[in-house]
Amino acid sequence: MGAGPLALYTLTATAPLVTADLGIGGARLGVLPATAFALAALVSPVAGRYADRLSGRVVLAVLFAGAGLALLGVAAAPSYGWLLAAVALSGATQALSNPVTNQLIAAHVSQGQRGGLMGVKQSGVQMSQFGAGLLLPSLALWWGWRGAALAAAVVAAAGLVMVRSAVPATPPVPGRDPGRRPADLPVAVWWLTGYALVSGAALQATNVYLPLYGFERLEMPVRAAGLTAAVAGGVGLVARIAWGRSADRVRNPYPLLSALAAVSALAVGGLLMAETMHAPALLWAGAALFGASGIAANVVIMLALVRTTPLRVVGSASGVLAVGLYLGFALGPVCFGLLADAAGSYRPAWFGVAAANVLAAGVAFAGRRVRREDRSSR
Repeated sequence: MGAGPLALYTLTATAPLVTADLGIGGARLGVLPATAFALAALVSPVAGRYADRLSGRVVLAVLFAGAGLALLGVAAAPSYGWLLAAVALSGATQALSNPVTNQLIAAHVSQGQRGGLMGVKQSGVQMSQFGAGLLLPSLALWWGWRGAALAAAVVAAAGLVMVRSAVPATPPVPGRDPGRRPADLPVAVWWLTGYALVSGAALQATNVYLPLYGFERLEMPVRAAGLTAAVAGGVGLVARIAWGRSADRVRNPYPLLSALAAVSALAVGGLLMAETMHAPALLWAGAALFGASGIAANVVIMLALVRTTPLRVVGSASGVLAVGLYLGFALGPVCFGLLADAAGSYRPAWFGVAAANVLAAGVAFAGRRVRREDRSSR
């Protein structure tokens, strides 16, 4: 889970150096994650179908290889256009991550034990964010941001080596045709997809611009600005594991999803107040609260999906949900960058992020009556 988005986290953690070196503004920086996640959204339905058919070992090998090539492409990119191509490859391979890991959990882990493991699995993204924010700004000051990207590629190489010994070689449901249309998906999948769309837009906009916001508006050093991403990712890592275990005991996840989105909106308020009062402490507090709420919500979404979807189409359902999630990831940063550049201020963009969180809370509230389908349908 951490390897797929690592190319983007490398770029966001070293954003002050990347933007200065390539001469790009906030909007063009936002286009990078937008490109990656647009490709991820396009590839996700196909990735989901193949995750239902192929072995996890094969799918994960492709994922790690693609993530490593994307990081090498970032390091070698001579221009902004080549950087776009590298992050597009990152997005296409990242589309495999949720379908294959959700399918592995559904196929090999019994009910009642999935929540904790789902939390650990989903925290892989935050391990990537935390590590990138903690280590890469310092490496970039020594070796440049390209050298930092090369160092990050070691993670993908290590994952590729581990796949053979750690992942089962047999398909989860033998005999399925990857080209066949899946059965009708539970209605819960569509509610969860809607929530993932709007909450994903808020999540990724915050992830991408938080370090640059601290650097430009609160005049934080490059290393300290990068550490804001590490704080959000570190808190999100712990929160995803904790919420995963808690969500295993919750019958209806929608009130919990609504509450997490509402708290994330409050975190954005803290980020706004940090600039108004020129109080870095509020920025750190807002980053931590965002990690505990907005970042943590993803594990609850994925656990609810695995609970409500028959095993034979868990990969396909994950692919559908990922379309919403990655579209949100694509739209959030580019809209944020456009608003900030047009206004010459971050305030309208942060208000937009807060509004997206409020909308996500409303979607979860409206879907609160959705019930789990009968487990015997699995």
